[in-house]
Amino acid sequence: MGTDAPYELIQGELVRVSPSAYTSNLVLNYVNWHLFGFVHAGRLGHVSVAEAGFLVETDPDTVIAPDIAFVSRKRLLNPLPSRGYLPVCPDLVVEVISPTDERGDIDRKKALYDRIQVPLVWWIDPQRETATIHIPGRSVQRLDRTGVLDGGNILPGFTLALSDVFNEL
Repeated sequence: MGTDAPYELIQGELVRVSPSAYTSNLVLNYVNWHLFGFVHAGRLGHVSVAEAGFLVETDPDTVIAPDIAFVSRKRLLNPLPSRGYLPVCPDLVVEVISPTDERGDIDRKKALYDRIQVPLVWWIDPQRETATIHIPGRSVQRLDRTGVLDGGNILPGFTLALSDVFNEL
């Protein structure tokens, strides 16, 4: 196992994470830029990208590194740990699907996010120009390029038109 490859730790097992396609990374950066600006302006919490680890299960450990994650200020540890992973489940996870992502890996990650009860998950697919919204206990919502991502009760007032996201490609 190479030391340079990115991994997530899922129930004690290392799972390799593939690098994303360039267009997927553009979408990730565009969404992150808007999300970070909104969160920072309102001092609502922290937004992290890709390589920030969250310890969401123990014995065996599960450490996730979502493409984008938001943790509300009320759930952040004070002080933040200077080492290791943040032992908190994010309030919002954004995953940008890349052509390099394997369907089985996506399905496993969806099941994991359901199991750990991430309050809001946005799956964005640049190739199909769609997004899928997952909220525990609710029906999955599918959006086409005319849809709008909405922060709901996690980030009240935050919206981002998918047409704006996909027009960047």
